[in-house]
Amino acid sequence: MFIYTLAHNASNRDVQERFEHSAETGCVGAIDVTHIPIMISLDKQDPYRNRKQRLSQNVMVACDFDLRFVYVRAGWEGSASDARILQHSIKQGFEVPRGKYYLVDAGYANTLNFIAPYKGVRYHLQEQGRAQSRPSNYKELFNLRYASLRNHVERIISIFKIRFLILKVATFHPIDSQTGIVVAAYMFHNFICIHNGTYVVEDFDNEVEETIVPNGDESYGEDVDTMNSERNTGARKIDEIAMQMWSDYCSYRRD
Repeated sequence: MFIYTLAHNASNRDVQERFEHSAETGCVGAIDVTHIPIMISLDKQDPYRNRKQRLSQNVMVACDFDLRFVYVRAGWEGSASDARILQHSIKQGFEVPRGKYYLVDAGYANTLNFIAPYKGVRYHLQEQGRAQSRPSNYKELFNLRYASLRNHVERIISIFKIRFLILKVATFHPIDSQTGIVVAAYMFHNFICIHNGTYVVEDFDNEVEETIVPNGDESYGEDVDTMNSERNTGARKIDEIAMQMWSDYCSYRRD
């Protein structure tokens, strides 16, 4: 974006449109979960059986837009809900800088620190491409740009699993070691990125796991009033961001 600005004497609005980025600077990364196959004794298998009836550990990751991990929470049972893992991570010290937020998928509720897409509105990049049309309202525009940014976490997980093939199969190591291997692999991934290592995958679309939206009403906290207040505040926040995006987008189109 910087080089484009230099080469074309581009305005901030030009850059936003060209690279489908908002002027909003609050987003610092994206969060997702991934299931890693696990080997565990027969008497302990039930909690580790995920929705696809496979044995796995559910691993939550947060990444930045340089394809580096900034947080990892490994070792959760495959049946554990994504929202529950995030809630526990917050209690264990995972912090979002003041005024910033992470992108999460539609299975989570919107809060000031965790922004999800509008539900029931087209937002996958492939869906937008198949439609061959521009966004028709502020919700579609927001979800399209959301998908473009959140694509980073899907890509980093795919790169990660192709780079370290041990993560695609269950191993015979003790359960604690299986969790430790995952964390160590994340650290090696960041080390490789810091030292300008190459990415091992170009086309990652086939590696992205199916997103499963949890059933029921899950929250980050146990207090219902607090939960509802956070959701209402998050809903207002997403509307504020989306409407500003739409205003800038329409203004650019008129110009």
